[in-house]
Amino acid sequence: MKKIIYLFLTLFSFTFLQNCEDTYVPDLDYVTFEAPSMEFGVDPEGSGSLEVKVYTTTISSAERQFSIGVVEAGTDASQYTVPNFVIVPANSNVGSFTVTASGPAIDPANGNTIEIEITDADGSFQGKSIKLQLKQVCPYPELVLAITFDSYPEEQYWEIYDMDDNLLYEGGPYPDETEFSQKFCLSPGSYQFLMGDLYGDGGGAYTLTYNGATLHASDGDYGAGEVTVITLD
Repeated sequence: MKKIIYLFLTLFSFTFLQNCEDTYVPDLDYVTFEAPSMEFGVDPEGSGSLEVKVYTTTISSAERQFSIGVVEAGTDASQYTVPNFVIVPANSNVGSFTVTASGPAIDPANGNTIEIEITDADGSFQGKSIKLQLKQVCPYPELVLAITFDSYPEEQYWEIYDMDDNLLYEGGPYPDETEFSQKFCLSPGSYQFLMGDLYGDGGGAYTLTYNGATLHASDGDYGAGEVTVITLD
């Protein structure tokens, strides 16, 4: 009986090792992005660029080129540039390409996404796509408007002008709201801020703060409205 069991184990081990040899996989030639996703901050009034890297698992003595493209289904950004390929230099396993995006075209509240994939890996196995999370990032301290409405928020509105009377931002009225806050990316300089009340008897209290300092505060006693000149350093 012991001989039969020994013979069975011997045959099992031989078969198992044979199967392992049959399924052995050598080192893969693989190319992939540096991360599944990356944040991409852009000046709301300008443009920005981001370097994205790709890595390969093998090193070649010759330069290698991999085609890349935008995944339309995973992209909702509107103004950007993505190259058609990325080059990995000879004797290296790292390549990079640059993506540019327009700040004013980015959704200020929710941001946008650009999804990029490797479309031709030149015979190599390829990794998953990368998602670039675009958002507006102000290069200056932001001006903050905070309002605590009175009983008639539907009467209150505001506007921001430059010193040449060009309207930059506006908001209101605000039916059924009790509080409001918004940040503004403005370059250093002077601006005119108008707080108005449609009924003409004043409205909710508000503050304008910048870089941690209060530039102006009102208790709501401004009648039909008031204009305040603020200077951002």
